[in-house]
Amino acid sequence: MADKRICIGKITAPHGIKGLVKILPLCEDTSLLNGAVYTDEQNHDTIEIKLKNKSGKYILAEIAGITSREDAENSRCSLFVSRETLPDLSSNDEYYVDDLKGLTVKSQNNEEIGKVIDVQNYGAGPLLEIQPKSANSYFLPFRDENIVDVDLESGIVIVQNQDDFIL
Repeated sequence: MADKRICIGKITAPHGIKGLVKILPLCEDTSLLNGAVYTDEQNHDTIEIKLKNKSGKYILAEIAGITSREDAENSRCSLFVSRETLPDLSSNDEYYVDDLKGLTVKSQNNEEIGKVIDVQNYGAGPLLEIQPKSANSYFLPFRDENIVDVDLESGIVIVQNQDDFIL
């Protein structure tokens, strides 16, 4: 079985004519993007990245072997690192977004609502995609006013009572 990998960024576009790329970081510690990263969640394809400087919400970077805009255009992909290389957060009462996937969602009344099937972020903050037992999935903003507790050991996310949501 392949090691667990976490997406930490995305190569979104070329920058200039010499092969630089724009990377959208999906992690707080952007130094994780410097060096060898996986380009696939399961295969062993890796690229060597050298970070340059920030450009708005992006980081400009060089990729080993990429020297033209055309090559940079063809190198768009997600960037992954092995879970084992990331710091352990369990002692800080923190967790990685990936840890939320698969958790059971319950109301404060202990009624099961569904499961977290994905976590998305379209720019305004993380959204839990929740799959109820017998309905279409929906998004719930991952904010203090919606989330009462996250208990990774029990595998449960407790949210405000379901009556408070429009499904």
